[in-house]
Amino acid sequence: MAGLPNSSNALQQWHHLFEAQGGPRTPEASQHLQQLLRLGLPTRKHEDWKYTPLDALLNGRFVADEGASLSAEQRDALALPLDAWRLVFIDGRYHPQLSDDLAASGVEVSVDNQRQHLPDALQPEVFLHLTESLAQTVTRIRVPRNRRLDKPLLLMHITSGLAGDALNTAHYRHHLALGERGGGDDCRALPEPQ
Repeated sequence: MAGLPNSSNALQQWHHLFEAQGGPRTPEASQHLQQLLRLGLPTRKHEDWKYTPLDALLNGRFVADEGASLSAEQRDALALPLDAWRLVFIDGRYHPQLSDDLAASGVEVSVDNQRQHLPDALQPEVFLHLTESLAQTVTRIRVPRNRRLDKPLLLMHITSGLAGDALNTAHYRHHLALGERGGGDDCRALPEPQ
């Protein structure tokens, strides 16, 4: 894909966010960063992006927030009015203390940084590489064979706002594995806001 040159301000900022995360980075995350920098950013000349202007987004100032704190009451105020098993993520980070204990649900959840055995993306593109390079953990959700959930699984992604013109970035990598005849409803319609 012919994109904006690697000297693009947005690419430089995302590269800085990658470097600033500290801690050990997986080879897979580093490979995705290199793919992001190699591809560059899409322009309107690219068929998939010709009707999607990215100028306002790419002119932003990207930062990674350290993660806001949230009480259980605040979480409940933000949640959908739905009886569900909840996994809560704030600013890209899993918060087990705000999430439900899923032991009784039959769902197996692990959150770590092991990426070696993840399947390849169906259609890799620049924003996939951005997310894969900056996501700090991988959440694996497995519904065992013949296990049907008694209520839906709700992944709450909460991103804190920032004052000024900074754009908070939060990156998630989830992998869902449904065992044969496992799961629940493939799709649940939510009520329209009143």
